[in-house]
This record gives sequence, C-alpha cells and structure tokens, in this order.
Amino acid sequence: MADLKCLAFVSLLYLFNLVKSSSLCTEEFCSAFISETGCATPAAHCNINNATHFGVRMPSPTVCNCCEFCLPLFAEGQTCTLGGPGMGTAIGRCGDGLTCALNTTDGVTRCVRMSSPCHTLQDQYDQLEAEGTLGMLVIRPMCDGRGKHGPVQCVNTQTCFCQSEEGERIFGEASYLGPSTLRNMQCACSRLHENIEKNISPGMTAPVVGPRCTIDGNFNPVQCLNRTCHCVNPVTGIIITEIKSINLDTHPITELPCYDPLLDNYWQNSRGDPPFKYTTTCIQNRDERVNAVLQSIEDGFNVDFGGGFTRCYPDGTYGRLGQTMTGSIICLDDRGRRIRNFEAKPGTEDFHNTDCKCAMTSYLMGAAHEKPVCCKNGNFRSIQCRRGLCYCVDSDGRQTTKENSDVTRLSCFTPDWRDC
Repeated sequence: MADLKCLAFVSLLYLFNLVKSSSLCTEEFCSAFISETGCATPAAHCNINNATHFGVRMPSPTVCNCCEFCLPLFAEGQTCTLGGPGMGTAIGRCGDGLTCALNTTDGVTRCVRMSSPCHTLQDQYDQLEAEGTLGMLVIRPMCDGRGKHGPVQCVNTQTCFCQSEEGERIFGEASYLGPSTLRNMQCACSRLHENIEKNISPGMTAPVVGPRCTIDGNFNPVQCLNRTCHCVNPVTGIIITEIKSINLDTHPITELPCYDPLLDNYWQNSRGDPPFKYTTTCIQNRDERVNAVLQSIEDGFNVDFGGGFTRCYPDGTYGRLGQTMTGSIICLDDRGRRIRNFEAKPGTEDFHNTDCKCAMTSYLMGAAHEKPVCCKNGNFRSIQCRRGLCYCVDSDGRQTTKENSDVTRLSCFTPDWRDC
C-alpha cells in the first residue's frame, strides 16, 4: 500500500527540483580549481546571439562544472559533425529544428531542417500561402526544437488549446489574445498529465495522481503533496522556495499568498475548521475509492468498484460533459455549470458524438464578437461563416478550406448544413 501511495505522487516530485547553482562543488573548490588549472574562453556565440551566431549557456564539461561554457548552435547550411570514434570533440551542434546530415554532392556534413510530421504541416502551410489558397484564419503550426508539435495550437480570433508532441488535442484551452497568450500558456501541466495517462497509469491498481492544472493547461499556483501545500511557478511547476509552505492540518489554504479563489472551482471545500482541505468533489470521490481499494489490499481482500475509479480532469473537475435526469448529455464549464441550452438526447445521432468543444470555446470567448456557430449538442458546425465568407472546419474549429462566398462550393457542404 505504501508503494502505491508513493507512486501516486511520483508525478509531483519534479516540484522539488530546487538546484539553483550551475556548479556541483563549493565556491571554494571551484576558485582553487580555476586558479590552478584555468578556464578556456567560452565561445562568443552566447553573447552575440544574432542571425548568424547564437548559442546556449550550459554546465561546463570540466571538473564540477566550475568554468563558464557556451555551446554554439549552428544555423541551417553551416558545417557540423556527426560525431563518432576518431571524429574528435564537437564544439557545437545544430540549432533547434535542425539536424546534421551528409551532403552527398560535396561530401560535407551540414545542418539541415529535420524531417518530421510537424515540419511537413509547416511546409503545407507555406505552400498554400505561396499559392494564395490559404484560409484567412489558418495559423502556421508551431514546432519545437526537436521537430515535434509545439505545446499550443491556436484558432485565429477564437481560442488556443493544448496539444501533445504528436499533435493530438489534450486538456487546456484559453481565449486567443495574440502573442501574450502564447507567452503565458505553455501547457506543461496538461502535457504531464497526458504522459502519465499514456506511460504510467495503464496497468496500475490505482490512478496515478498528477499536479492540479488550471483551465489553460498551466500549473495551478497551489500544489499539495499529501497535507503540505506550496506555491509554484504556473508555467514550470517548480516550487517558489521564497514563499513558506503550509500544512493543511493546522492552516487553511487561503493563507498561501498564491491562493486565488477564482481558480478554486470548489472553494466551499477549502473553508471550515481544521484539519483543512484543498480539493474538489471529483478528487474527493476518486480518493475515497482509491483509499478503500488500498486498504482492502492491506487487509487481505480486494474491493472492486464495478464502474472503476472516478476519472477527473487535470483541473479536478468531472469534465465538460454532464448528464441530466432524463439521460441527455449537456455541456458544462470548468465549474460544472451548464453552458446555455446545448443538449444531445438519448437515441439521437448526436448523443454518441458530442464533444462540446464549440460550447467551451464560445464560453471562453466571453463577450467577444464573431463567436463560432455551434450545433445543438455543442460541437462545431462543419461550416462557419465570417463577414460574408464561409469555410469548412474540423472538430476543433480549425479552418480546413479556403473561404468562399458561395457555400455550395465548399467540400463539406450538405443541404442541411445549417441544421446540425
């Protein structure tokens, strides 16, 4: 039981990555080492950082990392080394999105753009733009330094949502407010949950608990491990050591300066007398079942919940789909409140394909103008129109065709396109 409980919190251990020094030894040791041995002059690339010379500061490959070190990052077309026996020591590597490859024409290895699914999508975007057939609301896909999909994908004028490295949409969405949204929305918490779900949870006796996220896929600024709660950086999830942690046995969560009642979907659970709580209804339900199973294993028998464990969203809610007393599926916001009158009744085609993505996007856009048109069940209508022009969209609301003033010429047109 103890092992399972430890594993349940394994995803939070990164919060204790508190190493601030780049040196592995004391300052006294490094001072003596530098005085006796000296340090090589680091490459100038890190100080230049322009279109042709740039680099990244890293721990030095010397004893205890005592010296300064700059790793040059080569630009596309610059020579590089593939490494290997007898190739010597590499002084740099190809920059983000590039890889070192042999040019068969002249036999020289140079940095070239990586081949990846994300880069392929970028190439397709560039081609459509050059041909003049690019949709007005399409945004160029973002790829990371390894050629994988970036953490965020945006729909122009609407919202941005989190995605995995493979480009699959995952939990986390926020209203698109331009570059500031991309700076503040990094989806690290959402991606961590996705990795836990894929790589750790399968086959486990109990659910593996991850950190609590906010609606945009970032880390909730309050994170608790057992009964101890800390303030963390919302983007990185690393504990802010300058702020004193609290113990819920004696102190309410409201004493943490990073606690924001607007981010507490179930603030009623955080009030009352000690011992205090910081939880949600879904998390409480899940933890009660987990504790019952773990205790039964310790006592020599096994409690089996027919419906399995309660599955909570990374923000601690039950999700975006709810069900009425009559069995209809309805759309819910992050506080469990119904979004308008979206509904899918039992026995209808919509009942089995409802995702409420359009309903949630419309909710997040607030009072913004030109909201997307949703189907009766809260999904995106396959044809969207804006300022006299119509275009096809996918289930995430992303434009997939060039806009046209004649809706009948769209590839997704059907006679009943308005009545989805």
